[in-house]
Amino acid sequence: MPKVPYLFSLNKQIFFFFLFSSFVLGCQSTNKDKIKKSSQIDKALVFYASDDPIWLPYFSNSFTRRISEDGLYNAIQNRELNKEWMINSLGNQEDVLLEDKFLFYSNKLRGFILAGNFSKAQKLSVIYMRDAALLLSNNPSSVSFSYATLAFWSAVSNLKTSNSLARDYGIIYEKYSSFSVKDNLESQVDSKLIDKLKSITTPFIAKQKSIKILNSKNCTTFIDGQELKSSAIMLPPKMQSVISASCANGSFSQIFIAEKYSSIKISPYMPSSFYSMPSLASLPKEQILSMSPSAIILIYWSHSGKYMESQLIDPKSFSVVKKTRILLSSKKDLDEAGDNLIAFLRSKNPQSPKTSSQGLTSSSN
Repeated sequence: MPKVPYLFSLNKQIFFFFLFSSFVLGCQSTNKDKIKKSSQIDKALVFYASDDPIWLPYFSNSFTRRISEDGLYNAIQNRELNKEWMINSLGNQEDVLLEDKFLFYSNKLRGFILAGNFSKAQKLSVIYMRDAALLLSNNPSSVSFSYATLAFWSAVSNLKTSNSLARDYGIIYEKYSSFSVKDNLESQVDSKLIDKLKSITTPFIAKQKSIKILNSKNCTTFIDGQELKSSAIMLPPKMQSVISASCANGSFSQIFIAEKYSSIKISPYMPSSFYSMPSLASLPKEQILSMSPSAIILIYWSHSGKYMESQLIDPKSFSVVKKTRILLSSKKDLDEAGDNLIAFLRSKNPQSPKTSSQGLTSSSN
């Protein structure tokens, strides 16, 4: 999925706001007389992520305050470190994962084509290329050759049924494939099909349009999985492209067709949306160690999945001490989310349940 805020309908927004208000009230401590002075409490750095960044500041502030008020830790949320964690997670091992995904798709299409099952290949090619565009949006990384390989097999998949799709995918293939890649791929397919593909794509490759990339300072920018080394790029006017950028102050992505633009302005946004807990390995370790915390707490809120995941991390080894998943499927769950988080942090049991609702949605004593 692209990294854009999770969208609610108006009614759902109103309903969620009502539930969320109850949750915030549930996070308020009723035992403030038990609060220790912050200097006497162990310091914990708390990191947050969500699939809906619009709500992230609200629940992060409530949880940070609640943890401190209950006297567990002197909870600190460093927003700059939180942003760095997110940015690091966007690029962490994505090059390998993305390339593997594209090659897997390519091999599936190749298998069906060589077996003569063009009908199956055609249906899958549309799904795979759509997924590839979304993956490129989410993951700024250098994968243009594997993307071009997928575009080739997708183009061939459509040569017998849809010249327009064969053209659209073929343009991507022609734009980003090296001569050696082309020789290897084209030698595997009937020469008549290759001749047809060339005749379809050549008119659209001959002339290209310059697209200026604005506001790219402090960003690592990719167009279709190829790192941009200048402030402009030449693109075939009819080709769909994906620009993605990882910047010092956030991330950015956009799917566009060159003929409709003369320039693309990068407008980073933070925080990014995540559809699972960001990578533990992406924590900014040096900065964390310099702050000498006694604990690290990771909290991930999934609005779409209706759950909250939390991990307690040892700041010396950066290993997981314990983790849990708290269900948020009802108003009662939201009311008791703060209690359940505190109960988890207080628990001495390192084998806390991860997905079971048993013991996760009842309030603490």
